[in-house]
Amino acid sequence: MLFGTIVGSLADKQGRRRACVTYCITYILSCITKHSPQYKILMVGRVLGGIATSLLFSAFESWLVAEHNKRGFEQQWLSLTFSKAIFLGNGLVAILAGLFGNVLVDSLSLGPVAPFDAAAIFLAIGMAIILSSWTENFGDPSENKDLLTQFRGAAVAIASGRVQYLL
Repeated sequence: MLFGTIVGSLADKQGRRRACVTYCITYILSCITKHSPQYKILMVGRVLGGIATSLLFSAFESWLVAEHNKRGFEQQWLSLTFSKAIFLGNGLVAILAGLFGNVLVDSLSLGPVAPFDAAAIFLAIGMAIILSSWTENFGDPSENKDLLTQFRGAAVAIASGRVQYLL
C-alpha cells in the first residue's frame, strides 16, 4: 500500500525502463534473502518483495503503453496484448512456474529455496533483455505532483473505497 502510491510516479520521473530494471534487481535481492535463517534478513526480503511487486504492477505496463503510443500502433492492439498477458502471463505461466518449482523441490531434491534461485536466474535473463533492447521513456512532466499530494490522493481514494487506475 505504501510503495504502490509512489513507485508509479517515480517510474514516470526516473524512467520506466530504469524502474523495470530496478524491479529485477530488487526481486533478485528478495530471492537471495530466502537463504538466510535470520528473521531480520527475511523481513528485509519481504519489504524488497513488496517494493518489487509495486514496480511489477506499474512500470512494465506504463512502459508498454508509452512505447505503443510512441510507435503509433493501433489502439486495439494494446487491448489484445493485455488480454493475452492476463491469460498467458498471469495464468498459464504461473501454473507452469509452480510445476517447475515443484520439480526443483520434489523431483530434483534441490531444497525449498530452489524456486527462488530459479526465479533469480530468470529475472537476470529478463533484465539483460531489458537492458539490451528496450528504450527509455518517461511520464508526462505536466502531471508532476509532489509526494505529499500523491499520498493525500491515495489516502482519500482508499478511505472512500474508490479505486482509480492511472497510467
